[in-house]
Amino acid sequence: MDQNTTQTNASSNVIVVDSIMGSGKSSWAIQTMNDCPNESFIYATPFLDEVERVKSSCNRNFYDPKRINGRKIDGFNHLLIGGRDIVLTHATFANANEDTLEYIANGEYTLILDEVLDILVNFNDVAANCISKADITMLINEGFIQTDEYGKVRWCKSSYPGAKYYDVERLAKAGCLFYLDKTMLVWQFPPQIFSLFKKVYILTYLFKGSMLAPYLEYHGISYEYRSVEKSQDGRYKLVSYSSAAEEKKRIKSLITILDNPKLNDYRASALCSKWYKNADKKSIDRLQKNLFNYFHNLTKAKASEIMWTCPKDFQKHLKGKGYTSVRRLTADENKLPSEELEALKKRLNCFLPCNMRASNDYRERRVLAYLCNMYVNPYVDRYFKNKNTKDGTNIGIDRDYYALATMLQWVWRSCIRDDKPIEIYIPSTRIRTLFMKWLDDEM
Repeated sequence: MDQNTTQTNASSNVIVVDSIMGSGKSSWAIQTMNDCPNESFIYATPFLDEVERVKSSCNRNFYDPKRINGRKIDGFNHLLIGGRDIVLTHATFANANEDTLEYIANGEYTLILDEVLDILVNFNDVAANCISKADITMLINEGFIQTDEYGKVRWCKSSYPGAKYYDVERLAKAGCLFYLDKTMLVWQFPPQIFSLFKKVYILTYLFKGSMLAPYLEYHGISYEYRSVEKSQDGRYKLVSYSSAAEEKKRIKSLITILDNPKLNDYRASALCSKWYKNADKKSIDRLQKNLFNYFHNLTKAKASEIMWTCPKDFQKHLKGKGYTSVRRLTADENKLPSEELEALKKRLNCFLPCNMRASNDYRERRVLAYLCNMYVNPYVDRYFKNKNTKDGTNIGIDRDYYALATMLQWVWRSCIRDDKPIEIYIPSTRIRTLFMKWLDDEM
């Protein structure tokens, strides 16, 4: 799909504000909320500190949900009943239940979604009780659940197999549970929620590389593309979609990509999850030596300057002296409460998971290594391809844009977000090529 065209008709209530990092998407949103005192807003963000920024930057009273009966979703519902302006995290918003949907519909809200949601999530990541493949087989064989041609799970019995399966029953009855390829049980964000808002603004970049883009197409939800532009008077406005060629040219001047044939000698299919799982010890050792060489000899970086990533299961095989942790914990820090201690350890870590989005803790890091080659989960990919658009076009995630968007989100945790120069090692030929094409405005 060409992003310079509108996805569907002008009557759509969903507007995708697809604009490059630093273009002012959040600033436009805050300006818009300040300019519309008679409208009600819900602002959902992945960043906890962004919750406080919205509350302090808007000239209206925003409330964030507090726990009621131990659950934030009950706090969210309480605020909806009161018709409050609400700012909350994606995690709380994604827990929307049937009551939430009813209260949103009654409230005539405008939703501002800062970054795309995870709209397909492994069931065991959202359920109170984890279940195994054997559990699912039992539920099918005993007639508690059935699946249709798309993998959608339906609860079939009035009897109850036990508290362990409460979330299976609840989510299946809500129409939010899918069994993909008879292998992976996933929760799906309820698509009907988008129709309950007066307007929905999705603030993002490279939307076509997200799971939300085919998700909207899959469910027949229309949307329009826009970008953000700052006027000479300092105000922000929505304009026709732009690829931001000039901004990319400026960004390119801040980035040094390692050009070293010896360290970059990895074919296009290398460094994906499958490659790591099948790699022998010699291959992993070689990659670890390359990483050590880059940090210690080629850049001579301090630990406090370093940020690197790979598939999480292989972090322990690739870490090394000088790029594992920024510093040792002090005796007093080791006595901190467990939650504070774990948060501090993460901030001091040189390793940052490749799917990390909601963090500003690494904005001082300037020497990066991205040892990944991202592909869409094949089960999720096939979920979308089970259905075509009205014109017969196959629905699916753009794999190259998905890999590029994931990588850019990770890179922009570093000091590049503050317009400071970075150096980066990208051994994957595929990812390095995609990144350079993006910098040259060819993507």
